[in-house]
Amino acid sequence: MVVMTEIRPADTSGAALAGGNETSSSLLSADEMLLWRGFLSWSQTVLSDVARELLHQTGLTAAEFQILVRLYESPSGALEQRTLATDLDWSASRLSHQLSRMQSRGQLIRHTEGAGHVVDVTLTDHGRTLVTSALHVHAEAVQNSFLSTLTPAHRQALLALTSP
Repeated sequence: MVVMTEIRPADTSGAALAGGNETSSSLLSADEMLLWRGFLSWSQTVLSDVARELLHQTGLTAAEFQILVRLYESPSGALEQRTLATDLDWSASRLSHQLSRMQSRGQLIRHTEGAGHVVDVTLTDHGRTLVTSALHVHAEAVQNSFLSTLTPAHRQALLALTSP
């Protein structure tokens, strides 16, 4: 995650800043930096709280839950490994290692299809049981750590910002 640490001085005339090629218009103002850091802190806290609650109540890591829920939401209970990598914005290596751990725990199975070596990932009955119980824990954690902190106006603003 990129965290910008430069702060634009009060003078926004665009003159070059000492010691670099950056102009003041390419840096964040003090208020913008405060907003950015506040967003990072808030979002990281919410994500950590939800992950902690999932692990505590279900034994699933956030990474396991993300994969299991995507498989669960798939009509067939299966997805191509490359589709999972794209959906999660993970490297092929990171996903492969995570799937290996989950397969060894009986949460999913992987099998290769065709000459193109397409790898399908399928939810097992054990994985389905785990994710089904975790969905309720996840919903409660999201409610407590995220949604309950928002006013109706905040919710509408976030929906406007995050809707395609």
